Amino acid sequence: MTMTVVTALLAVVVALLVSRCEAGFAGSTASTYTFNANKMGLDDQNYVLTQALDSATIAARNEQLQSDMAPSVHRYNMFWSSFESSGTPSSSSPVTCNSGYYMVPPDSSGLKVNGGKYNNYRCISYGQEVLTQELLQADEGIGWESAAIIWCAPVYARDPACAGQPEVATESAPDNYTDTYANFTITQTAISATIAAQLPTLVQPPQVLENSTQGNVAAESALDSSGCSCVPADAFMPDFQDFIAYLGDRVNNGAARFGHYIIWNECANSYWTDVSPRIDVTQVVTAEGQQIWVNTYANMIKLAQAVVQQPALVYVSTDRWWGVPPVLTSWNIGRAHMGTQNLLVGLWEVLGIETEWSLVMHVYGDIGSNEMDMQNGIVNAYGWPTVYIVAAWQNQQLASAIANTPGTSYTMDNAPQRVIAATEQGWQASQNDDLTRAEWLCQAFNYANQVDTLAWMSWFDFQLGSTADDWSLVSSGIDPDLDNGQSSVTYQAMIASNPAKWGVDSSNYCCANVNVGCPA
Repeated sequence: MTMTVVTALLAVVVALLVSRCEAGFAGSTASTYTFNANKMGLDDQNYVLTQALDSATIAARNEQLQSDMAPSVHRYNMFWSSFESSGTPSSSSPVTCNSGYYMVPPDSSGLKVNGGKYNNYRCISYGQEVLTQELLQADEGIGWESAAIIWCAPVYARDPACAGQPEVATESAPDNYTDTYANFTITQTAISATIAAQLPTLVQPPQVLENSTQGNVAAESALDSSGCSCVPADAFMPDFQDFIAYLGDRVNNGAARFGHYIIWNECANSYWTDVSPRIDVTQVVTAEGQQIWVNTYANMIKLAQAVVQQPALVYVSTDRWWGVPPVLTSWNIGRAHMGTQNLLVGLWEVLGIETEWSLVMHVYGDIGSNEMDMQNGIVNAYGWPTVYIVAAWQNQQLASAIANTPGTSYTMDNAPQRVIAATEQGWQASQNDDLTRAEWLCQAFNYANQVDTLAWMSWFDFQLGSTADDWSLVSSGIDPDLDNGQSSVTYQAMIASNPAKWGVDSSNYCCANVNVGCPA
């Protein structure tokens, strides 16, 4: 090996180390966020929890992923109902919690009326808290950022008249998303009454997860999964805010923390973000109803932003149905969709730039299809080849907002609204073979790398955790520690995103097989 080659390799290594040290939050505010060297992130919650991996196996798995892929952000579903699953409603007075749960805040000093962080008292699942802390600690130990999707209010916080998701209530096995992802609620059998009685004085909880099991949402009748799409009733919006405050106050622990908070899911689509009965989501939404919808969701962003533990980014969640007018969606059992662009136009008017928010995209669809779906000059849907259009539109709104806000400290380089994350997408294994999906992974990452403001991406999801999960990119045949991961072509395609490989090493899978990610 010549000295020139050695020098070049050292330069690559130094560049990667510098970018890794500088990535994430450089200061105490969202405006200090710096993008990671690798846009590829990870959604591994399904496999890790359904397989009940122990701490040592999780650590080995993460080490292998870091070595092979060097991902940036690890995304989790942090469903509110999983933490408040006892059936005990919140209260302005102290509550009595069942075994395995403890009261938050522990005393009246934690209430806002006394200078604390919380609006009300509530019962929190001790096991769910311990599990989440363990996962965050594993991320922090490997140097990854952690992201939380906030969804699924506990039953007490929903309006009884909310429409909900109709087919989930009548099927024993809900659709893929709800079935495999809804609530990995820890059973409390491993927590003795003695331990429970000590709460919340325990600072570092004992190891109680080894004999615990993860619950199936179909069996968790108290959680009523058909209503997970329902946003909190107005009277319980303070409790939604309390859940955000709780994650920062009692789940985050130093650097082992959530730095990204995604509020609800695909929020222009009432099948996933149901604001009824404020409006009738079984009918095409009117202009007045659209404003009510926007205002309700904007309020949730404001409530979250007011209490989120900084530094952190708070995201608006959207789907790819960009330019559609308000419609009833046949693919979602006749639920209203207002159009993603319509939602964002409304949010720019209500939130502007002074309320900090970022943008989540869900880029489903086959890469080879016409993702623009142009009809009568309207861009109905976006896909990976056209993600840049959404990014450019968001930048235009940001530039206009900055220009029209005299004295603002935000710029095009530090405003949180510049940050975009593509957090959910994928292709079903039953409809596409692995070679095709590997090719599409390469192409998707190539498109993502061309969008400067797209900070990170994650897939629905990484590895098969159950037979019901048709979306996973890596099969269940790959070992938990991933030591045989490279026998999977989809795994090879994902790890080609490693900054030490992409655009550097011509032997990476995407360069060798798809002719993208090759050295210049």
